[in-house]
Amino acid sequence: MYPIMVNLTGKLVVVVGGGQVAVRKVEGLLQAGARVTVVSPELHPKLQTADVIWINRAYQKGDLDDAFLVFACTNQDLVNQAVYCDALPSQLVNNTGNKFESDFYNVAWADLGGVSVMISTQGQSPSRAKQLRKEVIAFLREHMEE
Repeated sequence: MYPIMVNLTGKLVVVVGGGQVAVRKVEGLLQAGARVTVVSPELHPKLQTADVIWINRAYQKGDLDDAFLVFACTNQDLVNQAVYCDALPSQLVNNTGNKFESDFYNVAWADLGGVSVMISTQGQSPSRAKQLRKEVIAFLREHMEE
């Protein structure tokens, strides 16, 4: 593992799936300035008002064309696996259902006063990373004011 931060501003990110997991991914991607396309026959209500391009159908080979990053977050293992297999070697894929078919993991990120801290459990426990993020933010708030 090598931790890096990637500038996603203006980069195309394809999210395959339109459920609750996609909501979490898309929210972060939009905050990072990415251009987001969602491929899914259904779209969570929170995504219907988001600034995304929605392709209203099931995933098809070719949907990843021009994508910088790809998230496979359907509730269908075979679809997620197809997304991972269809990606070009230059495209990084996060299969939210299978960390072994992922090129990267999302990290919990605490950012305060120009200090950024990334927290990763390497896909083992996202809930633990989220809890640690809260603790790091509290620590930064306490120590940044000194």
